[in-house]
Amino acid sequence: MLPSESTLFKSISRDADIRGSIISIVDHPVQNVSIIESVKGSIRSNHYHHVDFHFMYVLEGSIDYFFKPLNKDDINYFKVVEGDTILSPSQEIHGCYFPEFTRLIVSSGFPRDQKTYEADTERVEFLNQENLDQMLKKYA
Repeated sequence: MLPSESTLFKSISRDADIRGSIISIVDHPVQNVSIIESVKGSIRSNHYHHVDFHFMYVLEGSIDYFFKPLNKDDINYFKVVEGDTILSPSQEIHGCYFPEFTRLIVSSGFPRDQKTYEADTERVEFLNQENLDQMLKKYA
């Protein structure tokens, strides 16, 4: 069972020997794995999912990740850096600011075709250029 609020996971090395290592990113059933690249200064997400979830593993770069329960006003924050995984569960608003070029591996519970994605996603006004500095000062 997945946590009901955004959770930050530090990468867990499963195995290492003279050949190299294995790092676990996601140990949960998923139907889609995508690579997403975000340019420096971009804002993404600003939505929540009715049922779906996704794990975001940072290959390079970083994320200022803001989130809040759908039915509460309490905003929370994680600084997500290279090698971290963040879980975005259902029923939780989340917004991402990318202070530098960032490349992610995103694993989702549902397929990532546009029809399925749109049916489960509600966009909200949460994080934007007008409130970004205030949000960073208050929560980061």
